[in-house]
Amino acid sequence: MTTKIIMGFEVHQPFRIRKDAFWNPRFTGTPEEKYFDNRLNREIFERVKQKCYIPATNIILEEIEAGEEEGREVKFFFSTSGTLLEQAERWGKDFLDLLQLLSSTKRVEFLAQTYYHSISSLWEDKTEWREQVRTQMETVRSLLHYSPVTFENTELLINQVIAEEAEKMGFKGIMMEGKEQVLKGRSPNYVYRRKGGRISVLPRNYVLSDDIAFRFSNVKWDQYPLTAEKFSSWVKSSPGQLVTLFVDYETFGEHQWRESGILDFLRWLPRELYRAGVDMNLPREVEDSPYYDLDIEGISSWADIRKDHSSWLGNIMQWAYDEAVRRCEMPSKELGRDYLKTWRYFTTSDNYYYLFTEGGGPGEVHSYFNAYNSPIDAFLNEFYAVNSFLHEELTTLGVKNDPFFFYKEGRRVNVAWNENEFKEIIKRDETLKDHIKYLKEWLGSEKN
Repeated sequence: MTTKIIMGFEVHQPFRIRKDAFWNPRFTGTPEEKYFDNRLNREIFERVKQKCYIPATNIILEEIEAGEEEGREVKFFFSTSGTLLEQAERWGKDFLDLLQLLSSTKRVEFLAQTYYHSISSLWEDKTEWREQVRTQMETVRSLLHYSPVTFENTELLINQVIAEEAEKMGFKGIMMEGKEQVLKGRSPNYVYRRKGGRISVLPRNYVLSDDIAFRFSNVKWDQYPLTAEKFSSWVKSSPGQLVTLFVDYETFGEHQWRESGILDFLRWLPRELYRAGVDMNLPREVEDSPYYDLDIEGISSWADIRKDHSSWLGNIMQWAYDEAVRRCEMPSKELGRDYLKTWRYFTTSDNYYYLFTEGGGPGEVHSYFNAYNSPIDAFLNEFYAVNSFLHEELTTLGVKNDPFFFYKEGRRVNVAWNENEFKEIIKRDETLKDHIKYLKEWLGSEKN
């Protein structure tokens, strides 16, 4: 039986590309105004804020205070994307104030992730990924007065390289999905250490997490209704060192409506865990107690049945969108400011997720979260928008030539549009220096 639990929430909102980008192109305004629908983004943020963010956070604050008065520890962790915090600054100062109050209690841990909740960790060149992680950490320190020590990559995407990079950045621990193929039959209810490294790995117990996130209000579920007392008994009876729960914060009031009883469940859960003899902990408090070494083979995430990267890079539309996004990187960094920020909105994982085309249960989940009528509708607008954005950037830079593609071990890893960008890419990755022999030829064709 386990006596410890760590429980936390993914808190993220994307900046959505305009639904009429293809059908009604806009040629005035800032890059963000041209390609992103901030009327819709604000509308969704304010709706979720009222249904979930404000009531759920108030409950957590009240339960932390009640716990202190009654001599029991109530602790949660939050992984907040930079785009969520940015929207809170713009349209939800009341929610931001509550997050700051959470931080001041010293009973809440805030995790690091990528600012734009992007899939840039899947790119061969990790430069952009590192920049987005650092930006998110700076934002958390600035707005929430907290310095993250635990890392959660976008959608729990992890492989050996990502774990190594997180360790190089100084993180004590990293979250992952408790995927059976990675754990090789061992339980997710332990703290692991990356084999050959120092960073601790915290696998999510996805069965118990999904009981809350997906099955809570399903009247056909044989365990319906799920009460805090029943759930706490399940946690207590789970074998292992500790149980790690991690769900979308929007579960509480948005995905599962208030009428389902989900907010009452959140309120009573800390009390019932205490009665069951289960202590609430923070990731940073358990990361010094690894039980097993873990060889992280392949790639895993918390998405869909396969729990890999195919939710974002699993079909030709997603590959085409990703290729277009990556062609924009160097021009965006050369232009900077509004162009760079707008380009980074395009890297957000949601834009890839909307292009998922498979059916069945995963298709239903993707359809529920899709900002468009269909994956085809999403592709028409997103692919048109990002290519229009690239055309605007190249026109601004006066570029009329074809790009130069960098390859490593047969894979395309970078794109340059002029000599300055070419040299910057070589500077970032010296293993690409052999491409210099093609520079004169490319520059010659550029002049033609």
